[in-house]
Amino acid sequence: MESWNYQLPPVLAAIRPAVNEFREWATERANAAAAADCALALVEACNNLIAHNPNLHEAIRLKAEATAFELVLTIHDSTDGFEWPKEPTLPPNDAEAGRGIFLMHALRSEVEYQRNGGANELRLRRRL
Repeated sequence: MESWNYQLPPVLAAIRPAVNEFREWATERANAAAAADCALALVEACNNLIAHNPNLHEAIRLKAEATAFELVLTIHDSTDGFEWPKEPTLPPNDAEAGRGIFLMHALRSEVEYQRNGGANELRLRRRL
């Protein structure tokens, strides 16, 4: 199993360079479509995390693992977290926000979210 690790500063401008590095790594280990899906899910997860936690000052830990069968992204943060919806839905067509969690579910084979007293882990799996 090969892995990729990244310490993401909690600022929106830092997301694109991290995702570009991840996508390059993932493309070498999976097909281009899977790498693109994972990259978009990573953008959504990081955007939501940073935008909804203005007091976040610690780096966000990103980890990806690749096997012959799947790509797994893990996003670890130290925020209070939130209630993850059991069945994400799309907002109304004219809404300007609210699609991130739905997209993460749509682009991934499996999504797991765990809250553990100030430490949260979002795991996104994409079967190949």
